[in-house]
Amino acid sequence: MRVTMTTSKTRQPHFFIFLLPVIAASFLLAACQEDSRAVSTSSDRASEIANSRLNKATDGLMTTLGQTRETGYTATEPKELTWTAPLTREDGSSLALGEIAEFRVYYRFRHQDNFKVIRIESPATTRLSLAEMAPGAYEFAITTVDIQGLESRRSTPVNVDLI
Repeated sequence: MRVTMTTSKTRQPHFFIFLLPVIAASFLLAACQEDSRAVSTSSDRASEIANSRLNKATDGLMTTLGQTRETGYTATEPKELTWTAPLTREDGSSLALGEIAEFRVYYRFRHQDNFKVIRIESPATTRLSLAEMAPGAYEFAITTVDIQGLESRRSTPVNVDLI
């Protein structure tokens, strides 16, 4: 009787197939355990960190657009466009407040060609809230219309970046 020793190569893969899930499970369990040295962050602290990052990003964007954050400024603070009613006509003659019928505010996104118009039909109104306008880079110009329907030339354009 002859005894030979043979190794079965088919059994080794079965052994590793069984061993791999055991090793993977032990790594997963180890990863799920909380490290006693880890610092947990409260929701208040997480919110504070998120707000700080948002403020830094907003400041960076405002710097890029050429604006600065004023003391007390918040992103929800309404913006206003204000102007002064003219006292003279283009020809230099006087213009009384009672001779003004309305103001027209021309605006557009700076990348657009065409202006839109907002009519301010009260000559006593010299401000326009920009709170409802979409964020973007705008150009504004204003004209004065007298009671005879004559419209002045547009004012020097004003660039406004709404964030």
